[in-house]
Amino acid sequence: MSIGSNISAPDISVIVVTYFTGPSLWKCLRSCADAKEVIIVNNGNHPHVVERLISYAEKHDHIHLLDGNGNIGFAAACNLGAKQAQSEILMFLNPDAVLHEPALEEMFNALTSLPKPSVVGGRLLDIYGKEQRGARRGNLTPWSALVSMTGLAKFSQKSSIFTNMHWENRPLPKQPQEVPALSGACMMFRKPDFEQIGGFDEKYFLHVEDLDICRNIYNAGGKVVFVPTAEITHYGSTSKVHILRVNWYKTKGLVRYFLKFSKTPWSKAGAALLAPAIFLAIMVRASWLSLKS
Repeated sequence: MSIGSNISAPDISVIVVTYFTGPSLWKCLRSCADAKEVIIVNNGNHPHVVERLISYAEKHDHIHLLDGNGNIGFAAACNLGAKQAQSEILMFLNPDAVLHEPALEEMFNALTSLPKPSVVGGRLLDIYGKEQRGARRGNLTPWSALVSMTGLAKFSQKSSIFTNMHWENRPLPKQPQEVPALSGACMMFRKPDFEQIGGFDEKYFLHVEDLDICRNIYNAGGKVVFVPTAEITHYGSTSKVHILRVNWYKTKGLVRYFLKFSKTPWSKAGAALLAPAIFLAIMVRASWLSLKS
């Protein structure tokens, strides 16, 4: 199936980083059957899962298994997989994300029409088919983060200062839409573009590396585009990691992002001072969601 230029749709390397993922990993891998190759980066799994991955790779020529030598972090593991990829197109897919037909094709079509460098992402759905937060996002600032995490966004109709940076409740566009940021659960790049901007920043261990790379794409003159017709079921939170640890990495990532992209000493100081409030907001929200479920 040839789509645009002289690259076929299956000429895509899908990179899946797995860390104690659980059963959704196998659904994810089966959904990637149309890709030219699937590179699994083992960032940490039980021995019996590693044995099953080795067996799975031996039975499928397009599956390649890499060992991250322990948990080296999501960003570093993605970069490791990208270096081994043989295709001109890279897709980074979470191990708890399952592609719908024809998500690969829809994202490929959108990407090939964009300037270099660019990145596209799909529409993340929960197991009930409802759009999840994160697939399309506004600009990340210390204030927008606090508004979204504390529930202040419910006052957005009274004042625009409370605008939610998450756009999942906005009307779904009919065509691909340029947005400030996408989710790292499903991202597609041209490999030369990915290399041009230096890949993912490996100083992020877990979380916020996706927002960072979107910002880098914009700073390089490219575009970040949400593709509404490319649907992906995202199970979410399947890795067995303590919530405190996950949210600590998220807080560190947010603070790093604010410090990295702050333009003045005052804004850098403000970002550092906001770190405790951001961590508290993240933990309160996570606790509330766990009680709600």
